[in-house]
Amino acid sequence: MVTCPSVLNPIRLLLRVLLNPLAAVREAGALESVPPWWQTFLRLALPVLLTSVIVSQWLYQVMPSGLPPEAMPDAWGFGVYSVLAMSIGTLGMAWSAHYLTELFQGRGDPDRAMLAVSIGLLPAWLGKVAAAFPWPWGNSIGLLLILYSLWLLYWSLRGILGLKRGNRIGLFVATVFCGAFITLILGWALMDLIPGATPETRIGTTWLL
Repeated sequence: MVTCPSVLNPIRLLLRVLLNPLAAVREAGALESVPPWWQTFLRLALPVLLTSVIVSQWLYQVMPSGLPPEAMPDAWGFGVYSVLAMSIGTLGMAWSAHYLTELFQGRGDPDRAMLAVSIGLLPAWLGKVAAAFPWPWGNSIGLLLILYSLWLLYWSLRGILGLKRGNRIGLFVATVFCGAFITLILGWALMDLIPGATPETRIGTTWLL
């Protein structure tokens, strides 16, 4: 029986995703039993996204952003907002994948869906850190990591949920759309509720990214 002793090791899995992503997906997909969805979230997704927020907020404080002070949100307020919004997005995307799998002629499994989404989003969370570096290198690398994350998310959903050919792209598109929709709706509401999450003067519409 294939077990999962190290699949929730964030550092090991992040290195595997960056160096040999398809092997990491195959390894996760071959597991006969995966951790419960809440365990995957607390031990894999939350530590990585929390670390990415802390590091990126620290970088924003020590590196010049090129924006006036009134256009910068409070570090703590925006940090709390980012963790909550990213957590909501991760959970929303995972549960969307779980319920949508049956629509695309698969078998819903919240535990495997959470594992697939968490693995797929690892590069995007790293991209949040990269985007904190000065323009244009930081934003460019961050964008590349987000695109890489979308590619990896497709393969994670395909390999870990085990959908049949012909249904994979549909599930991927629907999952990304539902996850983004949930994040946007609840994210904008959170932004107005958390003190300091919004700057005095908003420039652009990039505060959810």
